[in-house]
Amino acid sequence: MAEKSISRKLQGQVALVTGGGRGIGAAAAELLAAAGASLVLVARSEEEIDAVAKRIRKAGGKAIAVTCDVSDFAQIEEVVEAALTEYDRIDILVNNAALVWPVEEVADSDPDEWAYNIHVNLVGPYNLARHVVPLMLVQGYGRILNITSGAAKGGFVGMSAYSAAKAGLDAFTRTLATEVADTGVMVNGLNPGMVETEMQADLRSVDTDGTKIDLTQFHTAYEGGKLGSATATAKQIYWLVGPWGRQETGKIFSAGDAEWRARVENDIA
Repeated sequence: MAEKSISRKLQGQVALVTGGGRGIGAAAAELLAAAGASLVLVARSEEEIDAVAKRIRKAGGKAIAVTCDVSDFAQIEEVVEAALTEYDRIDILVNNAALVWPVEEVADSDPDEWAYNIHVNLVGPYNLARHVVPLMLVQGYGRILNITSGAAKGGFVGMSAYSAAKAGLDAFTRTLATEVADTGVMVNGLNPGMVETEMQADLRSVDTDGTKIDLTQFHTAYEGGKLGSATATAKQIYWLVGPWGRQETGKIFSAGDAEWRARVENDIA
């Protein structure tokens, strides 16, 4: 759990975090709660998000957990209804839920798995945004942050679905930001780089023998202690949805930007 002494700059706000049961999502949820936000935790795993919600409440924060597959528009509607019933508003949306599979060359891939990746990584953020943007426009305030990836640049053998989805998410981020310009609603993306999460562990477990897939960079980063931490990424998320990011919109921020990363660390001591 984040330190209790952290400045409570999100007091009175409501944050909805997808993929909130572990890794980056859980770390971000706990930090935002420590900063005063009331949390809506969303994921397919009820047990995981319940555990995070309980930790937040035990620390004196507010949190509810709502199970949901973000690729399902109807389920998202239920999530938003639950959030409004509990808190009556949504100020922050962190689209963090993600899926890396299938990691296969296109010729060997399963069409249903490929399409589901797109639905989770790209259609999911659309589903959430489609529901919360009208609420934020009425409020005259909102922060939407889409967690993207360096894979959006493409060219990674075996990761066509994930790369395509993240490239689409970057374009969606910039387009939505333009649509809601000058309304008080800010929309940005964050590429956290390689972070020590279960997704990273999954990538390191892939058997690439007999394929063109090369996941050496992930093994090298792990073995060299170069993977980022979910805690550091949570601070970057807090910076972007907090008061420091109030002039920022339509941008894709990167943890690889040393100057910006230093600003985050300095502002969120």
